[in-house]
Amino acid sequence: MAEYRRRDDQEREARAHPRHRRPLEVIVDERGVESALRAFKRLVLRDGILRDVKRKKSYEKPGERKRRKIREAARRRRKQQNRALKRNDDRP
Repeated sequence: MAEYRRRDDQEREARAHPRHRRPLEVIVDERGVESALRAFKRLVLRDGILRDVKRKKSYEKPGERKRRKIREAARRRRKQQNRALKRNDDRP
């Protein structure tokens, strides 16, 4: 089973430098175009490309940008805490 991923598979680097993203590459194999399209949508969703496009559709004031960044950081922190709690609950 083939796996779909970035061309050079350096996702950390791509996340650290969002303006310098590598192009997405999805190879159509024996599973067909529909499978490749689903994989492409999954990659776009995971990379947050659609979210960035929607956000950049109109001008964002500096204050709004700062508040958004704070909200996103809080959300990431909550997710990380929930994952840590879930891991600790699974252990005997």
